[in-house]
Amino acid sequence: MVSAWARELVSDPTGVGLARHVIEFDPQVASGYHFAAEPNTAEAHALVAGLHPDPIPWPSGLAPAPVGITPAPAETDPLPRADVLIVTYTVAEGHALADVLTPGHPTTAWVAYRNGWDELKKSVQQGAPSLKSDRAGLWALTQIGGISAVLVKSDLHPATDGPKLPIRMLWVQMISQVQPRLVITTGTAGGIGATTLLGDVIVSSRVRWDATKRFADQPWAHDAYTSSGTQPVPTYLPTAAQTLIPVNATHLPPAQRTPVILTDTTIDPISVISTDFFAFDDARDSYGLRTYQPDAKAVEMDDAALGLACTGLADPPSWVSVRNASDPQMNAPTLAEETQQAAAIYEHYGYWTTIGSAIACWALTAGLHPTN
Repeated sequence: MVSAWARELVSDPTGVGLARHVIEFDPQVASGYHFAAEPNTAEAHALVAGLHPDPIPWPSGLAPAPVGITPAPAETDPLPRADVLIVTYTVAEGHALADVLTPGHPTTAWVAYRNGWDELKKSVQQGAPSLKSDRAGLWALTQIGGISAVLVKSDLHPATDGPKLPIRMLWVQMISQVQPRLVITTGTAGGIGATTLLGDVIVSSRVRWDATKRFADQPWAHDAYTSSGTQPVPTYLPTAAQTLIPVNATHLPPAQRTPVILTDTTIDPISVISTDFFAFDDARDSYGLRTYQPDAKAVEMDDAALGLACTGLADPPSWVSVRNASDPQMNAPTLAEETQQAAAIYEHYGYWTTIGSAIACWALTAGLHPTN
C-alpha cells in the first residue's frame, strides 16, 4: 500500500514531482520510502538494514581504490585531471557508485562541488534539488589499475532544473577541467522491451531526446547523438557480466536468467532514450518508446544532455551511456498502477541494480589500461 502523498505524485500529469522523488530518494533513510513501503514502517527499516553489498571479487591489481588529495581540495576548486569522468545523478545511484568504485569512502566523504556554482545557479529554477543542496554536486577521485577516474554525483538534472538546462553548461565545465579520454554518464533507467530484465546493463554510444513536456519546444527536443570518438575497449565486460555482477544480483527477485550487459555494436545497434519526465516501457507501449526508437533498450532523464553539450565542443571526448534497468517492462491494467509499481521497484531495487552499472563502469575504465 502506497502513501497518500505517493498517490498524489502519480496523479500529477507533469511528472515533475515523481521525477524529483526518484532523484532525491535515499534508500538509506526509512522515512523516505513511499512506494516500496510506507515511511518509517518495519518494512522500510528492513529495506534500509539490508543495504550491505556483498564483496566483489575484483581481478588481481584492478580493485578500485579511492585516491586522497593533499592538500584537501576546497569546495570551490575545479575538478582534477583524470583519464575518465563518470557522472551519475540520483542519491541511490551515488550510494551504489561509491560502494563499488570508492569502497570505504561513501558519498558523505566526497567533496562538495561548488566551482562556478555562483554563475551556474542563476540558470536553475526555484525548487530544484541543487538549490536545496547549494552545490552542483559531489565528487571523488579513484584509481583502477593505474587509470584515474573522477566520479561526480550531479545535483543538476534536466527534469527538475528548468528550461535553461544548466546541466549542459555543467557538462562543458566538467569536461574542460577533467580533460578525460572517456566520459561515462550512468545510472538507473527503465528497461525497454520484454527481453530487457531487471538488473540488465545497457552500454551505448547513442542517445536520443524524447522531450514531450517542458522541453517540447526546444529545437533539440528530438535530436539524436552518437559519440564520435574511439569507443572504450570491452575487455573486462565479460568478466563484469559473468563473475562480478552475479555476486550482488542475488539481492534481486528471482528471474529467468541472471543480468546481462547489452552493448551497442555496428552489427546489433542499441540506444538510450532521454525523456523530460519519469517514463517507462510497458506492454502497451503507452509512451510510444518502442515506436519512437525501435532499437532503444533503456529510457532515463539525463544522458542526451551530454550529447547536446558535446555538440558545442571543438574536440569532444569519447563518451558512453551505461544504464541499468531498475524497472522492467511494466504490464498492469492501468498506467497509474504501472507508475506506482515502477516507483516501488525503483525504491526497492534501484540501488541494487546500480551496482551492476557501476561494475560496468569499472570494466570500461579498466579497459583503458595500456596493456589492453
